Amino acid sequence: MTSFALCSCGGGSDEPSGPESTATASSGSSAGTESPSAPAAEGETAELDGAQFTAPNGWYVKPEDGSYVIGAPDDADGFSPGSGIFNVGTTLASDVDELAEAALSRVETAYPDGKRLPDVKYGGSTFFHLRGTNDTERFDHYGTVVGGSEVLVAWSFNPEWVTRDETDELINQVMPSFEFEG
Repeated sequence: MTSFALCSCGGGSDEPSGPESTATASSGSSAGTESPSAPAAEGETAELDGAQFTAPNGWYVKPEDGSYVIGAPDDADGFSPGSGIFNVGTTLASDVDELAEAALSRVETAYPDGKRLPDVKYGGSTFFHLRGTNDTERFDHYGTVVGGSEVLVAWSFNPEWVTRDETDELINQVMPSFEFEG
């Protein structure tokens, strides 16, 4: 089962920030550099078919329809600024570039400014990184091919509640925790 959720990034730079910099996306290269961020040592873990992410304490991790929702901590009023949908499924894509190309066509349809950013490396696996915006969402979509499966995380944040830099900081609290045992 493959899920695809759309969200976007309003305001701020469209370039990746934080520790996730890698090779340029336009090169089609799947080479990336390992994120220097330390994975969450404690917290809740979402695991599907050997792929897993650990969210820090204060985040929520909920199974939902064969996927997991990984939600950022609630603010003082009890609202989360956003979440990611984590899914693993069988893929026909032979590599990250092929998987990214298929995902990008869907992103560009929903977000006119949607584009592929440089690939990033988490847990020894290269992930594509797509980003797009609209009036109600900041969208960041990551995906990789491991063990004959696609691993996808689609992040959606409310642009009225968090800046682009804050969105990147939240995403970078979870993505470096990626592990795959297959």
